[in-house]
Amino acid sequence: MANSLGRILAAGTRGLTRLLLAGSLLAALASGSALAADDAPTRTPAPVSAASDESACVACHEQTDPGIVSDWKASLHGKVGVGCTTCHGDRHTTAEDFAEVRLPTPEVCETCHATQVTQFKGGKHALAWAAMNAMPTTHMLPLPLTQGLDGCGGCHQIGLKTEAEILELKKHGGAFGVASCDTCHTRHTFSAAEARQPEACRTCHMGFDHPQAEMYEASKHGVRYSLQRLGDLPAEAPAPTCQTCHMPEGNHSVLTAWGYLAVRLPMPNDPQWAADRTTILKALGVLDPEGKPTARLEVVKEANVARLTEEAWQQQRDEMIATCKQCHAENFARGELEKGDTMI
Repeated sequence: MANSLGRILAAGTRGLTRLLLAGSLLAALASGSALAADDAPTRTPAPVSAASDESACVACHEQTDPGIVSDWKASLHGKVGVGCTTCHGDRHTTAEDFAEVRLPTPEVCETCHATQVTQFKGGKHALAWAAMNAMPTTHMLPLPLTQGLDGCGGCHQIGLKTEAEILELKKHGGAFGVASCDTCHTRHTFSAAEARQPEACRTCHMGFDHPQAEMYEASKHGVRYSLQRLGDLPAEAPAPTCQTCHMPEGNHSVLTAWGYLAVRLPMPNDPQWAADRTTILKALGVLDPEGKPTARLEVVKEANVARLTEEAWQQQRDEMIATCKQCHAENFARGELEKGDTMI
């Protein structure tokens, strides 16, 4: 996986910049952009080296960043002794050396949450940054639209990045663009309870071009969830969230049968749909004007942005059916999913 990811990141960095529309559509790759996790760490972290170090951090940051201090104090991290230096290192000790602070990446979180990070690295979210960088683009897009906290990068920053990309983001002030886990577990509370709510997904999965949040809220699942919150449904009544179906049992390996723009391979038997799908793939640069595969197809394969075999597609569909069967009859679940297939 590490070698494959390295190839994707390298391919994405070599001059394939971003198109705002393509980047926005790519935010729909993942099926639920909130990472659910157990309330307790997988492993008990080592205590901080010295309580005085944490006191010094708190004393200073209560003056400059009171919000993050209050969040940390209220968090599970704060209560079990996961202090500032545990995640940020101990090289930043004065107001002048702030550039030395370590900005946590998934590898830092992995020290305690190994299972969740391993799952995350096997799903779509981890590849979001590389997928954005691999898309065709126009020129001269402002940096904040692609690599900052707004536009494409605002959501695709959840993906893993190379060290060079992290350094570049820090140089341009995109300090919060290097992390992944805090996309759903907002710093500095890093709450698992927050990440289990559909609102956590809404920060990315919404809008006119990928309105998953709006569709969920208008669905029976979303309506029951809202009514349950209002007290109009019993607490034990089924009221599925995004995570219930797309991250069963807190599994961070988010993946779906239909990938980017609902395009997959092999081509369908319907001639018109096959022609339309070919047009889409040409526009994305996956196929050349003659319909032959380009180098970008290899990036698409590595980034797993679409199911490229019937078997891969069916595996994801079967996993979703198994999830649906926890509440619904199999025939009903299969029929509902096939309705969506027909609409596509």
